Amino acid sequence: MKTAEPVIEIPFWLDVNGRRIATWTCSPGRYEALALGRLMAEGYLQPGGALPELDVVDDQWAAGVQARLPEHDVERAHAERLHRLEHGCGVLHFVTCEPQALHAQRAPVPGGDWRALFSVLYGGERAASGLHAAALSDGTGLHHRTEEVGRHNAVDKVIGGALLAGEPLAGRGLVVSARVSGDMALKASRAGLGWIVTRSVPTTLALTVAAAAGVTIVARALGPAPRVYRPGAATPDDAMGDA
Repeated sequence: MKTAEPVIEIPFWLDVNGRRIATWTCSPGRYEALALGRLMAEGYLQPGGALPELDVVDDQWAAGVQARLPEHDVERAHAERLHRLEHGCGVLHFVTCEPQALHAQRAPVPGGDWRALFSVLYGGERAASGLHAAALSDGTGLHHRTEEVGRHNAVDKVIGGALLAGEPLAGRGLVVSARVSGDMALKASRAGLGWIVTRSVPTTLALTVAAAAGVTIVARALGPAPRVYRPGAATPDDAMGDA
C-alpha cells in the first residue's frame, strides 16, 4: 500500500504599498499569481487594468509579496473593504450594495468532454493526495492548471496566472475540484469569468453571488446528470446545453 505523504503548507502574507492587508497559508510557488488573484478579488485591481509592481520575499519556511499600486486605487479598495467590515455582510455586500463591482461576462457553458478535462485536472499525482485543483477553460482544454492546499488559493493562482500572461479572462470559465463557495464565486465574477464547473456542489451563497453576476455554475459535472444553475432560472437544469 502506498504511504500518503503530507502536503507542504507555509505561511503567506500580502502587503500593498507597505501595508499588510492579509496573512494566510498556501502551497509553495507561484506567489505572484496568488497575490494578483487576491488583489483582483479584493478590488485593488480591475479587469483590463495595469498590473502592480510585485516583489516576492521567500525565506524557505514562509513567503510574501509586496505590491505597489497607485495610491488612489489603494484608497478606493481600502474604503470598500472597510465598508464591508463595518456592515458585516462580506461577499453579500457586492450583491446587495455594489452589484457594479461584479464584472462577470455572461457566457454559454460550452459543451465539452468534462470527464476528459477533469482527468487532465487530476493529472498530477498530488491532486489525489490532499490538494485542490483548478484551471481556466474554454471548454476544450485547461489553462493555468494549479494544485493547492487551499481551494480559494487555487482559484487565485489560476486567475493571477492569466493576468501575468496577459490573457483575457472575460467569458472564460473555471474548472474546479472542490465545492464552490461564495468567495470562490465572487473571485470568478470579479475577474470577469462567465461560468464555473465543479465535480462537487455550490453553496447557497455561491448561487446568490453567481446569479447576481450572471455566472452559470455546473455541479456534479462527472455524474450522470450534471446540475446546471443558470442566472435567472427558477430551477437547475439536468442538461449541459448553452446558457
